[in-house]
Order: sequence, then structure tokens, then C-alpha cells
Amino acid sequence: MATRRLTDAFLLLRNNSIQNRQLLAEQVSSYTTSSPLHSRSIAAELDELADDRMALVSGISLDPEAAIGVTKRSPPKWVDGVDEIQYDVGRIKQKMKELASLHDQHLNRPTLDDSSEQEHAIEITAQEITQLFHRCQRAVQALPGRARRARSDQEERLLRNVVASLAQALQELSASFRRAQSGYLRRMKNREERSQHFFDTAVPLMDDGDDNTLYDRGFTDDQLVLVEQNTLMVEEREREIRQIVQSISDLNEIFRDLGAMIVEQGTVLDRIDYNVEQSCIKTKDGLKQLHKAEQYQKKNRKMLVILILFVVIIVLIVVLIGVKSR
Repeated sequence: MATRRLTDAFLLLRNNSIQNRQLLAEQVSSYTTSSPLHSRSIAAELDELADDRMALVSGISLDPEAAIGVTKRSPPKWVDGVDEIQYDVGRIKQKMKELASLHDQHLNRPTLDDSSEQEHAIEITAQEITQLFHRCQRAVQALPGRARRARSDQEERLLRNVVASLAQALQELSASFRRAQSGYLRRMKNREERSQHFFDTAVPLMDDGDDNTLYDRGFTDDQLVLVEQNTLMVEEREREIRQIVQSISDLNEIFRDLGAMIVEQGTVLDRIDYNVEQSCIKTKDGLKQLHKAEQYQKKNRKMLVILILFVVIIVLIVVLIGVKSR
């Protein structure tokens, strides 16, 4: 089943909607200040729009003041950074698919024609993917700095979870890209070994000092051209292998940084779990103390009743003695 990616279009429409809403609010405020006669009708229309908006959200009352509070509340600043990172992650996935297609085309081509254009395209695509990984890594590391200083505990916990999720996604993507590059390098080496074995058996390579001997043995011009092409192809493959190894080393560095970030986030989560466990233990201890206090309170009530009855008995005895003495 064919699918289409509509995330970018959704983000664009959402940003435009937010901007249009802000412009509409500014225009309405300026219009109501300039012409107070129409302020009541415009306010009524805005209240109806707010009621319609709140009716679509479950669990929220239709109070106009609450609706205004919800609509005017802007999302945190780091949400924009998350959107940018997710957009770059989508581009990385698309580029990885293009790179896999280029790898297959380059390794499975049926002819031995010059493939410098494909090799150049593979090199450019791999560099773009590596740059996107570096940019996403820097963006994830700088994400907590874009948040407000006076943020709530709930927002801070949400931000930690988002950073851990993005770091985990980037680590999985970098591991997949590293496996793809390693597989491509392995296939390149295997093909190079096969071609080298074929040319070694067909036309043995010789040093530059044996050129005269090569000419004397009666090699044709086609065979000499074939030897030169083989030498150039070997040099080109060595250059490609060096580039792939360099990209893999860059990915190893990114992978290590993301792993350290995930470990740090895991440490924070472990600390949170420890605090939750300690809170549960202390809550249970407090409940036990409350039960003991309740028992003590019940005993005090019994003593109070006993004292009251004792006082009543003494008063009745005094009254009885007074009555008999008369």
C-alpha cells in the first residue's frame, strides 16, 4: 500500500494557523479600541468561536475564560527544536533509502563502464547523512538550553523523556547507517578481491621497470589499456574504501556521544525511580504512625468518658447526701 508523508505539510499548516490566530487577535483588539460600538458583537463572535473550539476538546468546560486561557497559552520554546529534529530525522531516513538504492545500483551493475557519477553521488549522499547526524546531535544536546528557566516539574520531566526518546532514535538510525556502510564496504572488498583474482590470472601485473619486457613479450595495445584501466579502478576503489572507513569512524563518534547521553538520561530516570520508592516507603511509615495515633486517640476518649462518669457520680452522691440531711 502506497503512503505519503504529510508531517511537513502539517507542521507548515499548524505554524500558519498559529500566526493567523495571533494576527486576528491583534486586529480585533485594535478594532475594538478604535470603534467601541462594535466591540460587543465582535466579543460575542469570539465567544462563539471559543465555545466551538472547546466543544471539540473532551474533558474541558465551555467557560469563555478557560477557553481564552487555553488558546492564549503558547507551547514551550523547545517544541520548535523537537520539530526541527524530527524533520531532520525524516530527511536522514529518506537519504538512507537513497543511499541503499545507490549502493545496489553501483554493486549490481551488469557492465564494467565508468561509474564515477554513481560513486560521486554515493559520496555526496553519505556526507549529507553524516552532516545531518552531527546537526541532530548538536540540536539534541542544545535542546534543554532552549527551555525556559522557570519551567514546572512536569514540563522538565517531559523534556527529559523527549530528549531520551530522540537520542534513542538517533542512536538506532546511526547504528543502521553504520551497518549499511559496513555491508557496502564488505561487498566492495569482495568484488575487489574477485576482480583482482581475475586480472591476476588473466594478465599478470608487472613493475614499471619491466615495461620493456612487457612490450617485448608481444602484448597488444588492448591488453595494455586493460591493465591501465585495472590499475585506475583499484586506486578508485581504495579511495572509496578510505571514504567509507572515515564515515564509519564519524558514526562511531556520534554513536558514542548518543550512548553517553542515553546513559545520563537513564541515570536521571533511575534517580527518579529511587525517589518514588523512597516516597512510597515513607508514605507507608506515615500510614502506620497514623494508625498508632488513632489508637492512642481512641484510648484517650475512653479515659475522658471514665472521668466524666466519675465526676457525675461524685456530684450525684453529694446531691443525695444533701437531700437526706434535710
